[in-house]
Amino acid sequence: MRGLLLPLMLGLTGCATSVQRLDGEIRVPTGDAVTPCEQADWLVVAPTRTEWAERGRKTTDTRDDALGLYRVGASFPESIPGLADELPASPMVERHQSAASSYDNQRIAAAALGAAGVAAIAIGTIVFINAFETTSTRNSAGVMEDKQTVAGGRAALGGVLVGVGFGIGIGGILVSPRQSERARGDSARYTFLPPDDTREEVVHLADEHNRRVRERCAKPGGPAGD
Repeated sequence: MRGLLLPLMLGLTGCATSVQRLDGEIRVPTGDAVTPCEQADWLVVAPTRTEWAERGRKTTDTRDDALGLYRVGASFPESIPGLADELPASPMVERHQSAASSYDNQRIAAAALGAAGVAAIAIGTIVFINAFETTSTRNSAGVMEDKQTVAGGRAALGGVLVGVGFGIGIGGILVSPRQSERARGDSARYTFLPPDDTREEVVHLADEHNRRVRERCAKPGGPAGD
């Protein structure tokens, strides 16, 4: 049964492997970070490769027209939902938050079912094993003999729990996101894709964010000179 749970847990905790930064950057009006303070929180817009699948499709397509938001010098994009508190309010960001949350809920449900299945199998196995008892009695010749007895109710309960555990585990596999769903979830979390997401809006988000960073770092007594 661990074979049922392992892919679910890996899917829940693993990193996105279908997203890759491409060469070059998209110019933002605020320009480049100047001070170490700015560099710590600055966002760079860069072309990004992602795997994408339209809803209802089982196969994915590689797209090189996506955009990602990166910290200075980073090779992997920031999570869009993770940046929600730093970016200006935007329906586009909210849409990505919703899509990533839906995918996360599906992964969590699958992992929870897998864990519950393993627990039920473990408990059922213990109950079943404990249903067998060995007692020692002395026969008519005075020799000790071992006699095994079975508590039928406990054995039956253990078997039922094991069966239920397998059923729950299989249910977890059935609701686990497929490859196309994982690709779509990772893409929604890390990249902006046309035509729903426009380059102008992505640049605007990064520019407004960087302006705030520059203003914060330039305040008297602030960390601008770090």
